[in-house]
Amino acid sequence: EDIPEALGYAMIGPPLDYGWALYMFNAANLRAKAANSAGKPKLLLVGTNDQFCSMKSFKGFADTLPGPKEMQVLDGFDHFSLFQPLAKALTEWVMRAFHVSMPDFARGAWLSPATEPSPTAQLSPSKAESKEVKTKP
Repeated sequence: EDIPEALGYAMIGPPLDYGWALYMFNAANLRAKAANSAGKPKLLLVGTNDQFCSMKSFKGFADTLPGPKEMQVLDGFDHFSLFQPLAKALTEWVMRAFHVSMPDFARGAWLSPATEPSPTAQLSPSKAESKEVKTKP
């Protein structure tokens, strides 16, 4: 089911090469929903040694998504070691993509019109359509 309230999403080590089995032959439907996400910031994170997502599959999928999106390829990480840089990657992405501080984002200050959000709580998706980042562990 759709989640219309979703502001954006992060895909961490998407198992694209095995979607047909993991999603009970529903992978095409899920990919179509992901492609219908214009204007919602997306973080796509994968390791160069991911056992379930080849770089070819990752790039091909990422290319089908509308912006704004940020692709991060972490050199030397596999599917099961992506948790190590995850907290830092998600925190930095939220602040960049939504132009908001983490305390304001966590408090939901930007949700309530009765609340006086701080100047950093202006929630607006990043203007960048696509950004590709390759980092080392």
